[in-house]
Amino acid sequence: MSESNKLPQAISHKKLNYLMLNAQKELNALDDTKNSESLEKIEFDELINNWEIVTKDVIKKISKRNKEFLKDKSSNSLIALGAMEVHLNMALQALNAFKKDFKD
Repeated sequence: MSESNKLPQAISHKKLNYLMLNAQKELNALDDTKNSESLEKIEFDELINNWEIVTKDVIKKISKRNKEFLKDKSSNSLIALGAMEVHLNMALQALNAFKKDFKD
């Protein structure tokens, strides 16, 4: 009961704001934020790695130019497929530049 007697009856906004700004952050809150960011980074890395593998597989399939796969396709479709292959290769180069930036 003696502790509750030490509490002030009122506090100004200025004093409250000062106390809030200078209060120490709870360690649990900081840990949760770090864990959340860490989990997001892991999920992003996995997604990027999976995308890279699938993209390389698609490029390999396109590069083989399998006649069975390409028969009955119009010239516009073949041009579009070639353009897609080029764009996928550029995307892989961009990914490699992105990954290299994190290694340096």
